[in-house]
Amino acid sequence: LLLEKKKFPRDKYCGDAVCKTGIEILHEMGVYEELIRDNKARIADCGGMVSPSGLSYIGRSHEQLGKIPAALACKRILLDEAIARAAQRAGANLVEESPVQDAKFDKSTGLWTVTIEDSETTYQGRVLVCADGATSKLAIQLGLVKQAPQGSCSRSYVEGGTHKFNADGVIFYHKPLLPGYAALFRHPNDVLNYCVYLIPGNPLVTNDDLTYWHEHLKKNDPNISKALGKNFKIERMRAGSLRIGGEPLTYGDHVLVIGDAAGMTDPMTGEGIHTAMDSGRIAAHLLDEAFAVGNFDSAVMAEYQNRWMENFGSDFSWSMKICQITYRY
Repeated sequence: LLLEKKKFPRDKYCGDAVCKTGIEILHEMGVYEELIRDNKARIADCGGMVSPSGLSYIGRSHEQLGKIPAALACKRILLDEAIARAAQRAGANLVEESPVQDAKFDKSTGLWTVTIEDSETTYQGRVLVCADGATSKLAIQLGLVKQAPQGSCSRSYVEGGTHKFNADGVIFYHKPLLPGYAALFRHPNDVLNYCVYLIPGNPLVTNDDLTYWHEHLKKNDPNISKALGKNFKIERMRAGSLRIGGEPLTYGDHVLVIGDAAGMTDPMTGEGIHTAMDSGRIAAHLLDEAFAVGNFDSAVMAEYQNRWMENFGSDFSWSMKICQITYRY
């Protein structure tokens, strides 16, 4: 059973960049070819970065990497639905417009009962998987996640043909914003995603400053303003939360927390799509094993945390330290 809060297509605000691990999973699901064929995603080949001092490096990667590129850009309004429909084709019961109000666990039966907002409909299941985004409403309600999201990001799409950007993706570092950054990513039809990421680590930058930095860099950063040109057409800013660095507890009796809800966003880059997808894959494999033996106790679910920590979670502590070094030096 897959409960979706809204009705597809629905949007989510982020940088839209899917890294190599995520692309590999899209291949496994049969979604990658569909996105490329239907011109819903663009492979990132030419890209790089601009340092705080203005030094830049732009290179190409697709030819060296072969079948699986380093990254692609795909609007979340397209990507999320493609993944949900693939799950549906694989046998999941997708129920849209079903915002979860509450979830209660009955130890005597080993079942969760999930209630839906403004509805008398309820669902029961053996295992609850919390995948409700960075705000982690359900995981916080269950006491698994304790803190609020630490970072934030903006997003504005730039109309194709109105800008001067000629790469696929570039990250722009601005010293007062470090370890945060701004970025431009190219989508199909020459559409750009202009975004700003506020990464924890700089005491002079808070989430309340997101609008300021989004507008300030767009107008005053010489490299960004040059890339956008004088006649670009851009939509208004949207904003999203970032839960960063991995939560210390992402499991319990008959329950797992995955993706953004579990804070699986890299502290250095703000990227979380590929780690969210990887956590979903790890959770699915573990649940296959748990159903085979009929045991979903906390001791069994703990193996999920061990696996994602081994797969990518241990990198988060190093990323956080690099963030601190970046800001200080």
